[in-house]
Amino acid sequence: MPLHKLSGLILLFITFGFSNAFAQYADLPITIEVEYNDEGEPTFYAKNESFTPYTVSLDFSSVSNAMPPNPNPYKKTVRFGRTKVLEIEKSGMADSYVRFSYTYSYNIGCMDTEPDELEYLLPVGKGKATEIFGLSHIGEMFDKETPDDFYALGFRAEAGDTVYASRGGTITDIEVDHDDSETENYFTSNYNYVQIVHEDCTFGSYSHLKKDGILVEVGDDIVAGDPIGIVASKEDEAEIGFRFTLAYKNDDYRSGSDDKYWNYSVPLFRTSVEKSAKLKPDHMYRAVHPVDIITQEMGWFERRRWKKRNR
Repeated sequence: MPLHKLSGLILLFITFGFSNAFAQYADLPITIEVEYNDEGEPTFYAKNESFTPYTVSLDFSSVSNAMPPNPNPYKKTVRFGRTKVLEIEKSGMADSYVRFSYTYSYNIGCMDTEPDELEYLLPVGKGKATEIFGLSHIGEMFDKETPDDFYALGFRAEAGDTVYASRGGTITDIEVDHDDSETENYFTSNYNYVQIVHEDCTFGSYSHLKKDGILVEVGDDIVAGDPIGIVASKEDEAEIGFRFTLAYKNDDYRSGSDDKYWNYSVPLFRTSVEKSAKLKPDHMYRAVHPVDIITQEMGWFERRRWKKRNR
């Protein structure tokens, strides 16, 4: 989902008695599985069926024959696949299984995210020039409170231009079905987009793309400079462009509070004339796709393989 669309916090109440292995199965991205060892001690696993990382929270209301986990709620970041979250050991000479009641919840994003200080590619074709236009938060239109750190960039383009990934990562979400005409309003929620999670658990969102013009699929691993979508057209050709935001989970957010969900980050870009440039509205920049930026997060073997493929 785009960064401004926050899914509701899902909360399930679960009470366990005796069992060797069991799970809550549902059509949810995160499920919890609990396995007992021969001593009657439970281990909790989170199974993430999506490519989006989540912070999982286990909140215990009661624990018998063992001490509750510390801290309680107990939180952990869970990526795709099965992740061990927590073990509970019996206390003292208890000879019975550990019993417990708890709830679990999850939110998009990782705990303790610290954005990496690195350079991004301009998300347009190599050698292409683009003008930057500033974007404001939708709350400003309705005199609502807006995040102090909100930051988004608009890139001018031509209809049919290709949008390229500014940084490598994994595709976590896409939208492809909205008509191009809906991009006439930059504040509409009906637009096509690609969302990418990066290695540091920041999320890059590329919005206002052409209907059926998404060039990637959820789960794809991409590198900086890979094509990801096509720019949508508009009636006024001078207004054609797309939006880019970079954000990460706010650890202070609590469900139902007035806290913002996302912290916004200001990316620095490599341009044809400058390194680590902070882009300014109403300025023109020309894109370069240098190898050192494309491969900056790759390991030795991955970098060697990429260079071999792209000779």
